[in-house]
Amino acid sequence: HTCIHTYMHTYIHTYIHTCLERLHFHYLISDNGGCKIEQNCNTSSSKRPGDIFHPDFIDGRSAYFDVTVRNSLLPQFISLAATCPGVAAEAGERKKDCKHERDVIKAGSTFYLIVVEILGFWSPHSLETLKIIARRAALKNSVTLSQSVCNFHEQLSVCLWKFNARMLLDRLSLD
Repeated sequence: HTCIHTYMHTYIHTYIHTCLERLHFHYLISDNGGCKIEQNCNTSSSKRPGDIFHPDFIDGRSAYFDVTVRNSLLPQFISLAATCPGVAAEAGERKKDCKHERDVIKAGSTFYLIVVEILGFWSPHSLETLKIIARRAALKNSVTLSQSVCNFHEQLSVCLWKFNARMLLDRLSLD
């Protein structure tokens, strides 16, 4: 399970990071490639509060983006997921490392949690975060918000499809 989560996390993280880079956030900082994120806030642990940090995201406020992937096929979710889509994503929102959120807010920053299930369900808060990023892209690229949101979601869907195809191919090669 850890390898699957790491691989998908990297897919989603890389795409969101790329989207933010396209918006010309020149001072975007990421842990991609092993770099330690610079932090504005003092967290209670040595862990960083997010995967991606931007020092001036909206109205001069810095932002931390934290991506997490949940597996709706785990035994504790599978029966619930069959009747209630998004149960794993909602559990991920509740469980995710939100202990940093208080420190981030106290430092004057904003914490954006992005939670997706391996089969593609996005938590409601994640959809709002993605819409904020798409809104910034719409302003930058002079397109409508609906077109920007649609393009962003399509690209994220392609990331998920690639991941799931890769996961199936890897599983088939093991058989």
